[in-house]
Amino acid sequence: MVQAKNQALVDIVQPIIDKQGLLLWDLSIKKIGGQKTVELLVDLPNHENISMAQITEFTQAVNEALDTAEVDPVPGEYMLDIASPGMDRALNEPWHFAWAKEAGDPITIALFAAKDGQKKWTGEISQLDDSKLTLTVDGEDKTFTFDEIAKAVVSVQF
Repeated sequence: MVQAKNQALVDIVQPIIDKQGLLLWDLSIKKIGGQKTVELLVDLPNHENISMAQITEFTQAVNEALDTAEVDPVPGEYMLDIASPGMDRALNEPWHFAWAKEAGDPITIALFAAKDGQKKWTGEISQLDDSKLTLTVDGEDKTFTFDEIAKAVVSVQF
């Protein structure tokens, strides 16, 4: 999940995550409109939804930890963005797919190249291993390697 360059930041936030009983869904540092942004996506484990009060408490603790860190894990000016990954959360890491499978959440995958005539597939993960997943789509199993998948998200059904 964490690139080596972000390890110093993880080392600061992980104790806060552990203390508050949260789940670090994703951490990224990117440029948005010329501004460096540190994005932390947090949630509760066991498929519970985090509240705004919990995000606020976490944000305050992270701000304090970053302000008092001996070495700045993110040199220069940056904006800190802490949020929930949302219902339609991106699935980027192998454990994200396992999380979706465990919850029984349908997912939508977009492929780099069409397979069986289409590039987007939505279904529930029926099988999962280190290199591929199988989606049950309209009662039929379709297997995709992770190398084929350009993007994957939890599919929100209303």
